[in-house]
Amino acid sequence: GNGTVESFTLCVLRIDKGLEPSCAESCANKAILFGDLNNPDSEIAKKIRTVASVQVRASLGLNTGVRYQGL
Repeated sequence: GNGTVESFTLCVLRIDKGLEPSCAESCANKAILFGDLNNPDSEIAKKIRTVASVQVRASLGLNTGVRYQGL
């Protein structure tokens, strides 16, 4: 519908090419990070270890990789 998100794919076509999602690439102040949480050397994994964050909709038990900082 009008004013709603139809689908959110994290720019899967860009990711398949080894690129970041457009939102992360265009975020000059790095407020949006994207990476592999399973790689302990990735920028996002390092950030998760040092900055408090919460998993999106953790109560659903989906174990999503999306986190919000400072909530």
